[in-house]
Amino acid sequence: MRFSATMIATMLLAVSSALAAERADGAGIASQADAGFAARAGYLQMARLDTRGPDVRNSRGTNKVLSKNDLGQVIGYYNAAIKHDPKDDDAYFHRGVAKYFAGALPQAMADITQASKIDPTYAYYALWIDIIDKRSNAASRLPQATARLDMAKWPAPVIHMFLGETTPQAVLAAADDRDPTTKMGQLCEANFYIGERALQQGDKAEATRLFKLAAAGCPREFVEGPSANAELEALGAVPTP
Repeated sequence: MRFSATMIATMLLAVSSALAAERADGAGIASQADAGFAARAGYLQMARLDTRGPDVRNSRGTNKVLSKNDLGQVIGYYNAAIKHDPKDDDAYFHRGVAKYFAGALPQAMADITQASKIDPTYAYYALWIDIIDKRSNAASRLPQATARLDMAKWPAPVIHMFLGETTPQAVLAAADDRDPTTKMGQLCEANFYIGERALQQGDKAEATRLFKLAAAGCPREFVEGPSANAELEALGAVPTP
């Protein structure tokens, strides 16, 4: 799933004086992060906004370990984006994933659920809601969500796997495509989400293997790559540079 540069550009149009207050709000979430926060920094490094430029991709690729203060700043910028445009589902999603890797599961769920309410047809929101539901030992809402999704196109095979209706092998086969760019993105996502499934089933070795494949093979603009690195660090594995 790709990051949206449009959301970043829109956010930078927000009134700068509001950012300090929003950062303070973000710090409240940051205080909930536990001692293992550094292990989740892979995703947040990618999500971090660099005010020196309008494109979030300019700030990727470093090995900087984010502090809790950095986390508050990340969430604060997304707070500002949402304040500027309360219908920005992309901003709710990325703030939610940041909160998820900070360990604030209820707040993460609230944000991604809001993103899904704004755009209930976007399948990736449903997938991440299901990931958080399973991490929280809550009942899955994915079966109900499928009624609003296009189950004839990718990532429908991933959804079928999460529902127990197909196998990881079938998902990998479905990820193949004659277009090399499409194939790269779909294999990236397949490896990450199959890794999440393995982790849910307690197979940490298989999850680690798949997260390494995702981290190494995902295009830089895909959220699944840095998320895979965050999961690897949480598992005690060496992340992929």
